[in-house]
Order: sequence, then structure tokens, then C-alpha cells
Amino acid sequence: MSAPSSRSRSPIRSLLEAAGLTLLAFVISVVAGVAFLVPTISLGYGLETTWVLVGGTAAGQVGFLAVAYGFVRRRGVAVPVSVPSLSDAGYLVAGVVAALVAATGLSYALVVLDLVPESVIGEAATADPTFLLALAVLSLVLVAPAEELLFRGAVQGRLRERFGPVTAVAAASLLFGSLHLTNYSGSVGSVVAGALLIAAVGSIFGAVYELSDNLAVPVLVHGCYNAVLTLASYLSMTAA
Repeated sequence: MSAPSSRSRSPIRSLLEAAGLTLLAFVISVVAGVAFLVPTISLGYGLETTWVLVGGTAAGQVGFLAVAYGFVRRRGVAVPVSVPSLSDAGYLVAGVVAALVAATGLSYALVVLDLVPESVIGEAATADPTFLLALAVLSLVLVAPAEELLFRGAVQGRLRERFGPVTAVAAASLLFGSLHLTNYSGSVGSVVAGALLIAAVGSIFGAVYELSDNLAVPVLVHGCYNAVLTLASYLSMTAA
């Protein structure tokens, strides 16, 4: 007997599957990060060491990548990827600009509302600003590909089969934001506000994916967005 199509599955079941995939990716990323950190620390390297932080982050992202790839293959989710065309370049530029404008505007709103969370990344960067340079490179070569395959390719692609593109983008973006809750510290309200800001930016990545029908485009948008923010932070911290 063949499995039921995505359209015939319960909406609640589809949402639970997406949430479960996000949770699984989080757990696997933590396990991968710990697997890297434990032997490294046992060799005498401090947790605050820049290369250790970068390595732990990279290991976690490899976990995301593995979960996303396994899900896409197992469920047969179509994830179109190709060299960006000229029209894709337009979506790329528009996506990066829109994401930066949205992040800037929403960050200002959080300041006005006194809901600015503390950033875990910011704490590490204060100890060693070069961590931001490494993070910019890592964002382009691993973070963006891993997170976009997981949230746009796997989660959004699967939800699109059941709900259509608008709901798929919204739900995938909220799950994307939820995964970044651990990036912040502070009051519950400020942490949630920070995650919602990430979700809003994620919705731009999702929209770019739907418009371009090419995962390479939101990967580049995400990577460039992260790189611009981290490089701007680095320049701000190191300015004379």
C-alpha cells in the first residue's frame, strides 16, 4: 500500500513533522558540537579560544546539513539548485538589501521597546574580534548552505506540498527563528523578540527561494547578509 500524499496528510501532522525535524536538527547539532569540543578541551584548549568556538560552530552546522540532506532524500523533497542566472542576481541583491533593512528597522524597534537581548556571539567577539572574521567566512561556506537546506529546502519545501508557499514560508521562518533562541540571553521577552527578528529576516530568505526556485539564491542572500553584519561589527569593535 502506498504512503498518503502530502496533500492528504493532516495539517497538524505536517506541522509536527516540521517542528520535529527542527528539534532533531538542534539535538544533532548539539551532539556534533559536543563531540568536537570534548576532546579539544581535554587537550587543554580553552572553550573561549577562537578556533575552538569556530570549530564547535562548524561541527553543529555539519549536523544541520546531515539532518537536512537525510530528510530531503528520505522524503523525496525537490530542492532545485543551480548556478544563479541574471534574474537570480536581481533577487540576490534585492534579498540582501531587504534583509539588512528589515534587521536594521526591527533592531531599532527593539531598542525603543527596551527588548534588546544580549548576544552570545557578541560576548565571544568582545573577547576576540577576529572571531567575527572567521564567522563571516564560515557563514558563506557552511552556515548559510546548511541552514538554508534545512529550513528552505527541507522544511519549507515539505510544508509547501501541504499548505502552499505563503504558509510554508511563514511556518519555516518561525521555526528558523526558534532555532536561534539559544543565540540570545536576557529576559524572556527580549530573547523571544530577538528570535522573532531572525524569523522576519528568514521570511525574506524564504520569499527569495519561492521567487527564484533555486536554493543557491537564498544561500547567497543568507551568507552575504551574515557576512555584512559580522564584518560591520568587526570594524566597529576595532575602529581606532
